Amino acid sequence: MKRTLKLILVVAVLGVGSLLAWAATDTALHITSDAQFCGSCHSMKPMQASFLQSSHGGLSSTGTRALCTDCHLPQDSYVDYLYMKARNGAWDVMKEFVLGADDVDWHAKRALAHEFVYESGCLKCHNDLQRGSERSSKQFVAHKPYFLGTVKDTCITCHKVGHADLTAALNQHFGAQPNASNNK
Repeated sequence: MKRTLKLILVVAVLGVGSLLAWAATDTALHITSDAQFCGSCHSMKPMQASFLQSSHGGLSSTGTRALCTDCHLPQDSYVDYLYMKARNGAWDVMKEFVLGADDVDWHAKRALAHEFVYESGCLKCHNDLQRGSERSSKQFVAHKPYFLGTVKDTCITCHKVGHADLTAALNQHFGAQPNASNNK
C-alpha cells in the first residue's frame, strides 16, 4: 500500500512539474516574441517602429497584430521553431551586446529579407488563402502559379509587408546611408 501511494505521489509530482515547466516555457516564448521585447535592443528600434506602423503591427482594419516570431521564425515545425529561436536569439544577444551591431548595414540587409521571413509564417496566418483566392478571379490568377509551385516567388516577392516605410525609420535612427533611397 505504501509503495502504491509513493508511486502515485511521484507520478502526480512529475505530472504537475511537467505542466508547470510547459506553462513557464510557453510564457517565456510568448514574452520573447513580440515587438516590445525585440525592440528592446538598440539596433532593432527602427524595425520595431516601422512594424508598429504597419497592418501586421496592429494598424489593420481588424486590429490584429502579428508577433515578430510569426514572420521571422519557421512555423511549420515546433522543433524548427525552437531551434531557430534559440539560435537566432543567441546570435542576436552576442551581436548586440558583445560584438556590437554598429557595423550592420541594415539597408543592404533588406535585400536579403527572404532569408529572414518564412513562408510558413505567412501561410499560418493566411491559412485560407488558396481556397479564398479561388473565390476571387483576380486573386486566383495572382496566386495560382504560387500554389501550383510553378514559380519560385515567395510571399514577400510580391507583398512588401510587415514594416511600414522602413527606409525612413532606418534613416531616422541610424542616419541616411549611401544608396538608401534604392531600398524603399
